[in-house]
Amino acid sequence: MKLSKGQILDLDITSLAYGGMGISHYEDMIIFVKGAIPGEKVKAKIYKKKKNYLEAYSVENIKASKHSTNPVCEHFGVCGGCSFQNLNYDEQLNQKNMQVRDLFTRIGGITSPNINQIIGCKEYYNYRNKMEFSYSSNKWIVNLESHDEDKNQNAFGLHVKGRFDKIVDINDCHITGSLSNQIFKSIKSQLILNKIKPFNIKARTGYLRNVIIREGHQTNQISVNFIVTSTEIKELLPIVNSITKKHEEIKSVKSTTVKPNSGSSFSDQEKILYGEDYISEKIGNYLYKISSNSFFQTNSKQSKVLYDLIVKAADFKGDEVVYDLYCGTGSIGIYIAKYVKMVYGIELVMSAVIDAIENAKNNKIKNIQFFHGDLINTFQNNPELKLIKNPDVIILDPPRPGIHINTIAEIVNFNPKKIIYVSCNPSTQARDVNILIQNGYQLINMQPVDMFPHTPHIENIVLLTKYE
Repeated sequence: MKLSKGQILDLDITSLAYGGMGISHYEDMIIFVKGAIPGEKVKAKIYKKKKNYLEAYSVENIKASKHSTNPVCEHFGVCGGCSFQNLNYDEQLNQKNMQVRDLFTRIGGITSPNINQIIGCKEYYNYRNKMEFSYSSNKWIVNLESHDEDKNQNAFGLHVKGRFDKIVDINDCHITGSLSNQIFKSIKSQLILNKIKPFNIKARTGYLRNVIIREGHQTNQISVNFIVTSTEIKELLPIVNSITKKHEEIKSVKSTTVKPNSGSSFSDQEKILYGEDYISEKIGNYLYKISSNSFFQTNSKQSKVLYDLIVKAADFKGDEVVYDLYCGTGSIGIYIAKYVKMVYGIELVMSAVIDAIENAKNNKIKNIQFFHGDLINTFQNNPELKLIKNPDVIILDPPRPGIHINTIAEIVNFNPKKIIYVSCNPSTQARDVNILIQNGYQLINMQPVDMFPHTPHIENIVLLTKYE
């Protein structure tokens, strides 16, 4: 049967693809279905045709899944903050485990990957320590009748699923921290009270674009970063005064000026409006300073689980030299330092390197040293790095695109006995592992860890050892 765009089919959803779409089979075609979960039977409308697969979206639920559950969020299904509150947590974990296995089979070329059962979160709501909320004049109208009563087009919340230009005006976010939610509500009321002009992403006009709230779950410290289009801060001061008086947990408030036509939330034009430029967070017994632009694991409590698994995978003997690549604020390197002889951390973001150095000092870690570099040509261009000992173990935690091919070549040249590859994108991780296998390494095992409940994202730890 020839299938075409616009056609509606009855489909049984068997599993989830990496990225979160439901998988169905129709005759000899694979169909990926948006908004469907395993066990459902749905009517789905085809919107995209490719050579080997089709994409569709669910328009009607014919049969409910035995794995379905009632979402706790009133905005679920419209807001793009999370995807699977309607899928029970045990099944979320099961699907993520299967996705990692599938990716390493298809992309990594490993016929029978040795994968441990994914480790889930004990607390799978209110786990995020950082959330970026958008303030926009493009409000998503859910109910036209209520809109007739309230003509306010402004929205403070999160993007509509699949839309860059529409914002859901939310009341609570159930995946960000409870304290962050309280402060979010205080800011929201102040935005209305002070008539702050929201940013219009299409017209590129308005004052306030975003508000980034960061929470130390173990320290109860909060930072707030207002992303604005002008260096003028007069409009923000009443809000800052109000929220810092109401919430003693707020330790840092700053503004970041981003040009209206920029798509980034980062800028050199920053002003501290209250307190310091950082907050602190604990993982295990270690206290970390986190600046507003520094990378830090999004799930603080689950990070300890992740780091303990890294230590377990590495099986340190105490005499190892370790390279911690893409080290961020030094959290992994500092955590493992007591188990090894020496740690060398390398990071692209200079502010993170500065934080890492201070974090090591504050935690009295003396067997660690940090360097600034982009890791593509770092080792050839940095005379200091040429002087340090080659590693016995390399730990990697790169961004989602994975490891640059030049960096992989550097890693292979160093000839470490073990590589611990941590990634929040097992797709690019599988690709990179395949290259490392071709260069003399063997995959010993994998350990997925759920750092991001109710979302498609997966953290995965891979242990590779050098063939003797």
